[in-house]
Amino acid sequence: MNTVARVNESARDHAKSAVRPFAGSELLAALRRHARERPGAEAVGEIGKGSACAYGELAAMVDARAAVLREHVRPGSVVVCVMPAGAELVAWFCSAIATGVRLLAMHPQIAGPEALGAAQRAGAVAAVVGDEMGAAWALTGLENLRDVALALDPAPSHPGEAEGGIVLGSSGTTGLPKLALRGSAALDADGQAVVEGLRLTHHDRVVFATPLSHSYGIDVLAGVLLAGASLRVASSFDVELVAHELETGATVLPSVPFVFEALARCERNRSSSLRVAVSAGSMLPDHVRASFTRAWDVQVGQLYGATELGAVTTDTPDLPGFDPRSVGRPLKGASVRIVDVDDPDRPLDRGREGHLAVRAASMLSQYLDGEAPVHDGHFLTGDLGRVGPDGRVYITGRLKHLIDVGAYKVNPLEVEAVLCAHPGVVECAVVAAAASETVSRLRAVVVARDAAAPTADDLRQFVRERLSPVKVPRTVEFVPSLPKTATGKVLRDRV
Repeated sequence: MNTVARVNESARDHAKSAVRPFAGSELLAALRRHARERPGAEAVGEIGKGSACAYGELAAMVDARAAVLREHVRPGSVVVCVMPAGAELVAWFCSAIATGVRLLAMHPQIAGPEALGAAQRAGAVAAVVGDEMGAAWALTGLENLRDVALALDPAPSHPGEAEGGIVLGSSGTTGLPKLALRGSAALDADGQAVVEGLRLTHHDRVVFATPLSHSYGIDVLAGVLLAGASLRVASSFDVELVAHELETGATVLPSVPFVFEALARCERNRSSSLRVAVSAGSMLPDHVRASFTRAWDVQVGQLYGATELGAVTTDTPDLPGFDPRSVGRPLKGASVRIVDVDDPDRPLDRGREGHLAVRAASMLSQYLDGEAPVHDGHFLTGDLGRVGPDGRVYITGRLKHLIDVGAYKVNPLEVEAVLCAHPGVVECAVVAAAASETVSRLRAVVVARDAAAPTADDLRQFVRERLSPVKVPRTVEFVPSLPKTATGKVLRDRV
């Protein structure tokens, strides 16, 4: 298998770089410009580690990793990337764009079987793995890709017309999670939208304390690279370290509800230079918004996006007519419509609730493992919503039953499929159990086989070996049967 695990780190010593924008990539052109004009300015800093990478260093890292990809991987191929948040992940992201490679980003805590399944569905031919991963699943779990990788011809020196980009696992608004491909042009548009929505400049210091390898992280990263701002990231969330960042120069905080809740409760000096904070993932409860504002003297706006779409709308308190109940107006390159739930050909008037459909320059090119729900050029999000008289969008619910667990959205169908693979399980349902107003846990309700009844710990361990920790049910309950409709559909609200 073509496994790229280490690169010549002497590239970090170069003050200048010859990063070549691929296919007109605005992100790479911006990176080259920042490296030339401000080589010593911080590009990526790792919270709690005291390490930082300047733009000149980052551009040199991108060159080095792009050279490795050109040598080992053909343009258009998918390469798995499993790394903690940091400059290394950013460098591989940029080098994939530069070489026409599609980077399948995975969180370091992903379980081996889950990662292998995604890699196989994507047709991955190689993996880049951060040194911090050690000898865990990543290298051994992908060994059965060896034949595919070795069958490749060496990549040409010039990648031709293949467009590089990012492949992200969606939460799965319909059915099981899919792998969404967003190419270089879409990432450029995403970055432009984030720069507009957060009004980013090279003076900003952006703190991002949720996974950089997920869609929200890619949105923020694209905006930071275009603006030439500083991105401060963490491989795991530590409220004290993030609070320290807010006290020592952070200007922008894009985050999720549970982070704002934790920061509101954190007993620190609570003086900050934040000029904007936005919450995404799910609506921020009013009392959490108020608590954070009292603690840090900063009001929180809202950002709406999706794995398949990038950043779509935002609303911040400095805008006229700000409404904390809204996710805001469409950003540059995006348009929204509300359509009939049963007939997407029938748009609904403003003020009426229906299925939210979005068209955006930042949207996916395709699913690598299925058909995307695109109708008349609009992606059907699976969200219910309405548009107000002033064009602001209001999210009112979900068509499906995704569960917010911290900074993640978990599709219960995926967890249920694993549980039902256990020989002692007849059927099950996975639902949300509220831990607080901003945090949910997973609750599994199981019908067991009498002859091989597992324990709750047995089932939790069974899931833990196959899925990421966030997808392991916090509680497992056993029942004689699940409540169902006459046609056999499980009544989740009665479980």
